[in-house]
Amino acid sequence: MANYNSFCFEGHGLSEVTGAYDPGAVNGNFIEHKIAEKIVNAAKSYLDGTSLKIHYDENNYEDNDLKGNSYSSKSGIVVHINAGKGSGVEIYVPSKEKYLTTDFELVERLSKVIGIQNRGVKSRDYDSEATFKRANGVALPYRDYYKEIRVAWEQGISLSLLEVGFIDTEDVYKIMDNIDKIGYEVARYVAKNCDVDLKEPSKSVESSKKKIFYRVIAGSFSNRSRAEARKKDLEIEGYDGVFLE
Repeated sequence: MANYNSFCFEGHGLSEVTGAYDPGAVNGNFIEHKIAEKIVNAAKSYLDGTSLKIHYDENNYEDNDLKGNSYSSKSGIVVHINAGKGSGVEIYVPSKEKYLTTDFELVERLSKVIGIQNRGVKSRDYDSEATFKRANGVALPYRDYYKEIRVAWEQGISLSLLEVGFIDTEDVYKIMDNIDKIGYEVARYVAKNCDVDLKEPSKSVESSKKKIFYRVIAGSFSNRSRAEARKKDLEIEGYDGVFLE
């Protein structure tokens, strides 16, 4: 058993129970788990500057990584990327959770940072499969539809499931352009739920970050199509400049 202040998990990924890898939603070279991993790593870089002890893991859906551990905030977040040709950021919370101030703040701030629609704070009923937009301060009597939320609540933990835009629309390009800012907002959410104020990143620090450029030499591959594929992979991974020769 381990003691933490909170948790910040990557949606999907490698299961320690089954040994199988679940990529989540996939659109070409965009893979949900890989994008969630980047966001959580960015969040970790900010949370590491606090005194908080945060639990990081992946594929909580299969593994129930919360089991046997304790969390002083009794809350945390799992980062997912949506699919289904829509647009916008939304967060699913436990139906019986009453106080949702930080959830409303998170989706509002992410909407502005990414430049996509705010789809709101929601809960979904297991029996009817109906989705409800939430009001802060008002609990709902339903059993939660999503397994991660439901199982966590049964363990006395409020798990919020964040859907950071859609992987199969223009949202994904905006997400990839703002990984660090999204990570900061996720870190701010986690810290605030632990009663810790995270400092805003200074513009001087952001502007001092060095750009990393890569040159892909077509001649080093058996054919140019493989070189072009490698260039695309590097761009998706978020490198600032990739040149193909």
